[in-house]
Amino acid sequence: MPEIINLGMYDEEYLQLIAQGRDPVEELLCERQLILAGISPEDAHQVVPLLKKIDLSRHEEALIEKIWQWLSG
Repeated sequence: MPEIINLGMYDEEYLQLIAQGRDPVEELLCERQLILAGISPEDAHQVVPLLKKIDLSRHEEALIEKIWQWLSG
């Protein structure tokens, strides 16, 4: 039997993410890993959807760079 994971969102939110081609479960697991690595929950929540995005704004690139610098020490 598959494990049920509480994503902390309503069904409608889940379906919207799926319709956008995103994987809410994968994003939640990635977000948790970033938080465990010391990234703030707010930054982790912002950066996870950007990791697979192709066309990033300068602000989005800066956020990813900030997280990368933090992780690489």
